Amino acid sequence: MRIGAVFFCLLFFPGFLASQIEETVLDTLPVATVSSQKDVTIDRLRAIAPLQTIEAAELNRYDNTTLLAGMNRVPGVRFEERAPGSYRINIRGGSLRAPFGVRNVPVYWNGIPLGEPGGDVPLNFLDASNIDRVEVLRGPTGGDYGPGSSGAVLLRTEQPLAQRGISDVELRSGSFGLFRAQGRYTGALAKNQLLQVRSGYQRTDGHRDHSAFSRLTLQSTLHLRGRPNENDGKTSSTNLHALYTKLDYELPGGLNPEQYAEDPTQARPGSADKNASIHYHNLLLGLNHVAEKDRLSNESTVYATGFYFDHPFNFDYKREANLGAGARTRYRYALSDRWRIGLGGELRLQYRNGQNFENPDASPGALNFSDETYSRLAFGFVEAAYAYAGWTLDLTASTSGLRYAVDRTFSADGNTGLTDFEVRGTVARLRLGRQLNERHSVAISLGEGFSPPTLDEFRTNEGSLNVTLQPERGNNLEINYGYAVNEAFLLQVNAYQYRLRESISSFRDERGTQLFRNAGRTVQNGLEVAADWTIRETFPKVNLFTSYAYTDFSYKEYERDGEDFSGQAIPGVAPHTLNLELGTQLRGGLYAFLMHTYVDEIPLNDANDVFGEAYHLLRLTLGCRTGRFNLFLSGNNLLDERMSFGNDLNPQFGRRFFQPAPGRNWQFGVRFR
Repeated sequence: MRIGAVFFCLLFFPGFLASQIEETVLDTLPVATVSSQKDVTIDRLRAIAPLQTIEAAELNRYDNTTLLAGMNRVPGVRFEERAPGSYRINIRGGSLRAPFGVRNVPVYWNGIPLGEPGGDVPLNFLDASNIDRVEVLRGPTGGDYGPGSSGAVLLRTEQPLAQRGISDVELRSGSFGLFRAQGRYTGALAKNQLLQVRSGYQRTDGHRDHSAFSRLTLQSTLHLRGRPNENDGKTSSTNLHALYTKLDYELPGGLNPEQYAEDPTQARPGSADKNASIHYHNLLLGLNHVAEKDRLSNESTVYATGFYFDHPFNFDYKREANLGAGARTRYRYALSDRWRIGLGGELRLQYRNGQNFENPDASPGALNFSDETYSRLAFGFVEAAYAYAGWTLDLTASTSGLRYAVDRTFSADGNTGLTDFEVRGTVARLRLGRQLNERHSVAISLGEGFSPPTLDEFRTNEGSLNVTLQPERGNNLEINYGYAVNEAFLLQVNAYQYRLRESISSFRDERGTQLFRNAGRTVQNGLEVAADWTIRETFPKVNLFTSYAYTDFSYKEYERDGEDFSGQAIPGVAPHTLNLELGTQLRGGLYAFLMHTYVDEIPLNDANDVFGEAYHLLRLTLGCRTGRFNLFLSGNNLLDERMSFGNDLNPQFGRRFFQPAPGRNWQFGVRFR
C-alpha cells in the first residue's frame, strides 16, 4: 500500500490517537516560511528532524563571497562551485543531474519561492548581504515545499530593527583581483514602518583563464508591523521585498585529465574565443504577510519576477526573457494544546521567450530555433501533528501537478508546433518521535519523494524536447537520534535508506551539451553525524564543531547502450566527508577559527573508471573586534591542494571532467556594525 493511502487513513480517522494525546507539539514541526516563534523551536526540532540551521556568523566566518564554506558544514550537503558564480546544491545526491543552478531542491527566500515552476533555481542571484540565516532540511519533506526528493533550503533575511542609520558595512579584498563591498541602511518611515536597503557588490578576475565574475545586488525591505489588539489577541506583520541583481560571469569550461595535469588554471580551448559566459538582469518583488490570532496562524506570499538571460557558449548562443508570478499560503490551527492541523498550497506561473543561435564569433549568428514556453506548478498539502507523554506524530501529504507547453515558432530543421508535457504526483511523510528524557530523543520517518524533470532537462540547449523523460520517485526510511546537554553539547545522528525509481542522470554529447536520461533504480544509504561542543564558556572561549557524512549510493538496475552499470557507484558523491572546526575568542576582541575539510575521492562517470582525487581543505580566519569594527584576515586552501568543488559528470566525448578550484588564496578586510 502506498504511503499516501496510509496517511489519509490516519488523517481522517484520528480518534484512536486522540485519546492518547497529552503534550503540545506546536514547537516540534518544521515550517517553510513561518517566522512566529510559536511554530518552530530549532533546538527541539534538531532532535527529531534532519534540519540544521546556519546563522550569519557561520556563513561569513571564512568567506562571505560564497556560501560554500557555510553550507558544507552540514553533513549530507555538498555546495558546489565549478567556477565563480556557477553554483549547485547537492543534498544527499539530489542535484547531481544539474549542469548549473540548483535542481530538485526547493529554495525559499523570506517566504518567497525562488526559481522556476519546474525547479530550476538560479541561486547566484543572491549575495551574502541578502542572507542572514539558512535552514537546510534533508530528505523528502512530504511535499509541503513542492515536488522534490532530497530536501529544501530556507533562506531568511532578518527583519529590520528599530535602530536607524548605516550598518553592516564591509570592504574586502583578496587574491585573484577580489574586491567586495556591502552595506545596509535602516530608516523609520512611521511608528510601525521601517525601510531597510541593502547593497552588495563583488568582482574577481577568477583563478582560471576566462573566469572573471561580477555581481551587483540591491535589496529593499519595507516592514509594516500591525498594532497588537489586546481585545482579540491578533498580531500581524507585512514585509515587502524587492531585489535587483545584475550578474556577469565567464565560463572557463571543463578540462580533460591531460589538461588538468598540465595546467589547471587554463580554460577549455575555445571558451575565451566564443566568450562562453552568462549575463543576467533579474528583478524580484514579493509581499509576505504573517498573521496570528488565538490558535490560528497564517502566512501568505505573493510575488512577481522577471529576468533577461544572455548566454554565449562554445557551440551556440542563447537568449531568453522570462516573466513569472505566484502565490503561497499556509494555515495552521491548534485544536488544543495536544494536536494541530494545517493546510496550504502554492501556485507558480512562468512565461519564457527564448532563442538559440549559432555562435560564430562570440555574437548571435543564424537562428537555430525559437520557443515560447509556458510553465505551471500547482500543489496543495495537508498536515497533522499529535503528541502524548513525550511521543510526537507528524503527518504530511501533498499532491502536485507540473505542466510545460512549448510552442516552437521557428526551427532551422522545419519542425515547429506545440508540445505539451504534464506530470502529476502524490507524496506523503510520516514521522514518529520520542523524547526519552531531557537529553535523548529519537525519531523514525517514512517518506516519499517525487521530482519531475525541470524545464532545462525537458528542453535542452541543442533544441530537443524529451517527452519520454519520467519523474524521479522514491521511498525514504530514516532514523534520527538527538542528544543535548543544555547548550554546551549538541549531537545529531541521521541514518537513512532512499530507494529511487526512474532516477534522472546527466551526460554530455559530442558538443558538450548537457543531456538527461532516466537511469533505472538506485539505492542510497547514508549516515550523517553533527556535533557542536562548547568546550570553554569563559575567556578564552573554545568551541568545537564536527560533522561527518558516509554515503553508499549505487545503481540497483541501470543498463545503457548495451552496458550494464548495475552495482556501480553513482557518480558525483564522495563516500566519506569530514569537517572539523575549532574556534576560540580571547580577551581584547581577538579571535581565531580553523576549519579542516576532508573529501574522499569521487567517481565521475557511470563506469567508475575516472575519479576526482581526495583532498584536504584547510581554512583559517584571524581577526580582532574593537568596538563596532571587525578586522580580519582569512586564508583558504592553505595546503595548496589540487581539487575541484564541482565536476562535470559523464562527458560522452572529450573526457572534460575537471573544473579546478582555486589554489592557496587570501582575503583581508574590515566590517562595521
